[in-house]
Amino acid sequence: MIDVPELRTEVEKCEDKWIAIDESEEKVVGVGDNAFEATTDAERNGYQETILFKVPSFDSAFIPLA
Repeated sequence: MIDVPELRTEVEKCEDKWIAIDESEEKVVGVGDNAFEATTDAERNGYQETILFKVPSFDSAFIPLA
C-alpha cells in the first residue's frame, strides 16, 4: 500500500497533471498532461509498471455522486 504522506511534496508539484507512481518505491516516476504522457514519461525513466493518478486542481473540490 502506498504511503500518501511520503508522496505529498512530489504530488504538490503536479497540480492538474497525470502522474505515474511506482508502488514499490513509493515515488512519482512520470508526469504528463494526460495518462498517455505520464506513462510514456515513466517508461523513459525505466518504469514499465506504474499506477496512474490524476492530481486535481487544488482550488477545486470533488464531490462524487451516488
